[in-house]
Formats: sequence, structure tokens, C-alpha cells
Amino acid sequence: MLSEVINPARYDDQEWMRLHEELETYSVDKHVFFTEAGHIYRKGWEWTHCLYGLGKSGVIAGNAKALGVGAGREPVIFWLADRIGEVVATDLYGNEEWSAAGGKEASSEVITDTQKFCPRPINLTNIKFENANGTALPYADDSFDFCWSLSSIEHFGGHENSAQAMREMVRVVRPGGIVCVATELMLLDEHVHPEFFTQRQFQKYIIDATTDATLIDGMNWALPPLEYLIDSVPINQNVDRRRRHVVLNDGNVQWTSAMVFLKKR
Repeated sequence: MLSEVINPARYDDQEWMRLHEELETYSVDKHVFFTEAGHIYRKGWEWTHCLYGLGKSGVIAGNAKALGVGAGREPVIFWLADRIGEVVATDLYGNEEWSAAGGKEASSEVITDTQKFCPRPINLTNIKFENANGTALPYADDSFDFCWSLSSIEHFGGHENSAQAMREMVRVVRPGGIVCVATELMLLDEHVHPEFFTQRQFQKYIIDATTDATLIDGMNWALPPLEYLIDSVPINQNVDRRRRHVVLNDGNVQWTSAMVFLKKR
């Protein structure tokens, strides 16, 4: 299954790791690609597994058009720009309040000095950076071949807004197109959070947000191995820790990443 809770076993897959290493060459955030001695970083898994799943889904093609929602300055943008026809990256670029808090990767500088955020030359002509609200995307139906959003929709104002963002992403991709979304999955069903998701909420607000799309091949709900569960990263005291940056803990809830690949009917 491509849709899964973060899966450290992917790092043992040679094909997956070749993509991971290639993607690193497009990223200034080198720490998320460390793999030695348990240095597996949640964000690196999200970026690589998104591209891996999109590739397996057959939508990465020379004439394809893609939309990133809450994309910031992700290396996914730059990797795709070298391989498809057009990449539209959206966020609240230049919004000072958002950039200073949850959207630190959405600085307007990514628009004015794009190459600064990629350590290798890239095809900038294939990239458009645009401001957009993920719950009301300013694009016509069926405009894109695929869409991705990685750990962004949980910041859109609650579960109902996350579901609305899911519906919008599905709306703007063509029939047969793919929507890849990662967001925050809490480890325990009794946990309560205004933005993150229990498994039941993830099913309701992410997977089942619309009947216009369906999971490609089911969902693997298996949690990471024990060593990751008992070695969570405490927020805010140790947020920059590099080792096993997979499960996070703010003292109230524990969470990790889960990713889905949906195909539009």
C-alpha cells in the first residue's frame, strides 16, 4: 500500500532510497535526509514518499501540470520542475503573521530569490508561486493532473476546514488524477486536538471528505516500530533533535505523519 502511517521500513527499500538521495540534492534542509544511526526525520519521509507514490501512480510525465497546496519552499517543487510541464506552488507567501508562526517556509523570498532555496540549478520557468487559500482554491475544475499537500491542511482552521481543503484539491484535479496529502495523526484514540487527527477523524475528514475520490490501494494503519514510539521528540524543548524525529510529543498528545493517495473518479 502507498497510503500509510510513516514507515521507517521504506528506508530499507533501494528504489525508495535512490529517490530520497536524489531529492536531497534539491533541498537546503539537509538534516531531514540524515539516515545514519536512526537519524530518520519525518519531513524527509513525507517529501520522498509523496514523490515515490506519485511516480508509482503514473502521473509524473513531461506534460503534466501539478498543484502544491501549502507548499512553502519544499524541494518537491524543484524536483518536479525538472520533470513535468508546470508546477504551481501555493501558500500564504509574504503573510508576515503566518510566516512568523506556522508558515516559516512561506517567506516571500522564495518568490524573489527562488534559486537560494535549491542547491542545484533548476528549471525556474516551470514554476509559478501563487498566494491561495487552500479551502477555496482559485482554479477551475479539472485543471491539474495531480495535487499534493504535506503537513499543511491541519493549519487551515480545524477539521471541517481540512475536509473542505480535501474537497477543493480533488475538485481541481482531472478525473483519474491523484491527490497526495500528509497530515498529523495522533497515536491514541482518546487524544483530543483542534487540528490533528485520531484515526477515526483521519478517516472522516481526510479519506472520506469527498465521494469524488477513493484510496488507490487501501490504507496501512500500522504505527512505527517500538523504538520510535518510546523515543518521541518533546516539543518545544527538543524540537530540533535530529535522531528519530518521527513521533512528536507536546505533553498532551503524541503524533506522527500519515499520507494518503487518492484517485479522482
